Amino acid sequence: MKTIKKVVLAVFGLSVSALAVSCNLMDVVPSVDPKFSNSGGYSTTSDSLSGCTVYRPAALDDSHPIVVWGNGTGSTPITYAGFLRHLASHGFVVVAANTPSAGNGRAMVDCVDQTLAEYADNVDPDRIGASGHSQGGGGAIMAGQDERLTTTAPMQPYVNGLGHIRSSQRNQNGPMFLMSGSNDTIASPQLNQRPVFNRANVEVFWGILQGAGHTVPTGNAGAFRGLATAWFLYQLMDDKEAAEVFVGPDCTLCTSSAWEVRKKRFP
Repeated sequence: MKTIKKVVLAVFGLSVSALAVSCNLMDVVPSVDPKFSNSGGYSTTSDSLSGCTVYRPAALDDSHPIVVWGNGTGSTPITYAGFLRHLASHGFVVVAANTPSAGNGRAMVDCVDQTLAEYADNVDPDRIGASGHSQGGGGAIMAGQDERLTTTAPMQPYVNGLGHIRSSQRNQNGPMFLMSGSNDTIASPQLNQRPVFNRANVEVFWGILQGAGHTVPTGNAGAFRGLATAWFLYQLMDDKEAAEVFVGPDCTLCTSSAWEVRKKRFP
């Protein structure tokens, strides 16, 4: 049993030290959304809750949307800190489950509960989204069954075990931005994201980044960063400019040669 566990972690886990010295291919892919890839107007800070790390604007207003995050197998929020702080700089209160095993979504939902209680005067309980990478992407879909969540943006979700239950894909509460890498051999698009696209009971915008492997979301999330930011600005802040990245036949992402786009029930 220990041998199997080690193999799983070796295949799906992401070591911070290894990532620090690896080349993130997405840093050299031209962005289709420079405004959203750049930092927002908020200075940021971080807090700790029980089992959760919060990245948020340093000065809180009274209606920040919440984004809950799930890590890939063997990872912690530090692995994705650049991206999570980036979202916070655009006005989101981002709460990341500290667990390296987020696939069943329970730790993510618990972090939502704690955030609503801790920041009750500063967050909007009607504007909550979920995201995550790999196993955590599968966890975001699991968390997306919670009726309080209104949108999800799973990154290269792994949905063939590790806590993920396939029926969750038919039980979502709001639109989904599904992100894939065409060269992902760990959570391959055909075996992991295509079934989600086919089964989902909600609107889905599926973007497949050409040439991308599995580590795109680590660090600052590379070419996924601005698009995920635009998605949450569109879905949780009603940002019309962000909507143009996704909506219509001439949407920014639809016309990018770096992406293969598929839509389901989407405007």
